Amino acid sequence: MSAPATALPAPTAPALAMFLALLTGATCIGFSGVFVRFADVGPAAAGFWRMIFALPVLALWMGLERRRPGQPAATSAALLPIVLAGLAFGVDVVLYNAALGFTTIANASLLGNLSPVAVVLGGWLLFAERPSRRILGALALAIGGALMLVLPKLAGSAAAVPGSLFGDSLAVGAALSYAAYIMAVRRARDRAEAGRISLISSAICAVFCLVAALALGEAILPSSLQGWLAVIALGLVSHALGQGLITLSLGQYGASAASLVMVWPALVSVLAAWAIFGEQPSPAQAFGGLAILAAVLMVRKG
Repeated sequence: MSAPATALPAPTAPALAMFLALLTGATCIGFSGVFVRFADVGPAAAGFWRMIFALPVLALWMGLERRRPGQPAATSAALLPIVLAGLAFGVDVVLYNAALGFTTIANASLLGNLSPVAVVLGGWLLFAERPSRRILGALALAIGGALMLVLPKLAGSAAAVPGSLFGDSLAVGAALSYAAYIMAVRRARDRAEAGRISLISSAICAVFCLVAALALGEAILPSSLQGWLAVIALGLVSHALGQGLITLSLGQYGASAASLVMVWPALVSVLAAWAIFGEQPSPAQAFGGLAILAAVLMVRKG
């Protein structure tokens, strides 16, 4: 339906487009836990296939992007942050996928998306990106909402949630790694176009995941049609589309604001796990999800 004629003036097209790209990318990533659960390969191997199936799309994106005028020319100074982004994302993917084997999708996703704390502090200390009061308020609301979602699970007995402490620890490690990835991409975006960053960092991540899978003795080849479809979806939906849109949008938003919107995948993961695996959220988790939505709206206005 078209908007009423009396509607308030809309944000400028580029700003609105970048926000929608950021939110769409985060939504695609929110389904990554579901795809990993359906894959019949090891955690690192799932990360490897995620990168492999995304690489052709990212290569096409880089080729098309290079034809557009006004794109920043890549410099040698961009190589280091791109390499660091690829390695940090590789650690994030392996730890997050491994966490799914020891805890719920909700726990892994929520704890894995607490990276805004580290990103805001890192952006402040390293990049002199002082967050505004609105961003700080949105951060507090997002973290409070995430805690409401996580605490009921953490309070469960060991019998009810087998290996939850270990799984949650892996998810926290993934959050810290993803924070490093966000800051590295933010620095690289000042020196290179988004498509180039996504392609090179994903290739580095693929090598890292393959080495990790071989070192851990994981099953690398999917053994069923479901497994192949799951890893293909990881590559095309969660990475090529999801991570690609996020990398593109980081050129418009600062690291602090962008990282806050990254809590959106946690809500998507909770709802998807409820619908597909019957992981029904508690009332506290529902309120936490609403708090996350409010934080996303605050970031959009700030």
